[in-house]
Formats: sequence, C-alpha cells, structure tokens
Amino acid sequence: MTSYDARTALDAIHHHQEQTRDAYVRHGSSLPYMLVTALSVFGFSAAADLQNPWRALTLLAAGGLMAGTLFVHQRRAPVRRKPSGAEWAFSLWLGGVVIVILVAAVIGARLLKLPEPGVIAGAVAAVATLVAGYATRPIVKAITRQDGHV
Repeated sequence: MTSYDARTALDAIHHHQEQTRDAYVRHGSSLPYMLVTALSVFGFSAAADLQNPWRALTLLAAGGLMAGTLFVHQRRAPVRRKPSGAEWAFSLWLGGVVIVILVAAVIGARLLKLPEPGVIAGAVAAVATLVAGYATRPIVKAITRQDGHV
C-alpha cells in the first residue's frame, strides 16, 4: 500500500463519517417528527385547562403520542449512534428553554386574563418547539462534528 492509497482510504472514511453525521442530523430534525413533537407539547399544555376525565385522556394521548414518536423515530433512523454528552446537554438545555417559554406564556396569558391560558401557552410552546428544532440544526450539526465518534 502506498501513501497515496492510505490517504485515499482515509479520505473515504472521513467522507462516510460526514455522510453519517449529516443523515443523523437530518433525521433528527425532520418535519414529521417535529410536527408530532409540537403537537405533543401542545397537548400536554392544553390538558391543564380541561376538566377530568378529559384532562387525563388528553395527557394519556399526548404521552402516548410522544412515546410512539420516540419509538418510531428510533426504529426508522437511517443511522444508529449513541448521543454524546454534549448532545444530551444541548437537548436538555433546549427542552428547558421551551419549558421557560411555556411558563412565561402561561403567566402572560393569566396576567392578560385571556381565556384558556393553557391552550394559548401550548400553542406558543408548540411554535417555539418547531422554531427551535430548525434554528438549532446547525448547532446540532456542529456538536456532532465536534464529537469524536460516529
């Protein structure tokens, strides 16, 4: 094997790693999963304004929708890889930001004495979920590039 052959093989490995990372990020921020996640966030928030038994049914439906989405998302993933610590930390931070937006929207809706503040806050949080998913895609891509494993 010559040095040229070794360099070509190494370049091919790096190219395949980059393709794997791109597929991982693309699947993680695909529109169908983002929409269902936003719908689940809306369902969890809107349930606060409902009376029992509708509240319980809405929470079960939203929880089932979220669990089903996570299951299908993992099963249909074109690339299987273990998320790094930085990816977990960023995901938790992003979830915290959406929760802060949700709480702020609930407080704002209650201060403005709007009807059904949970529904309004849920809509705001669902839109924030969609925006965050697309706005942070370059950051997630950079985190996966920075990470050493594929």
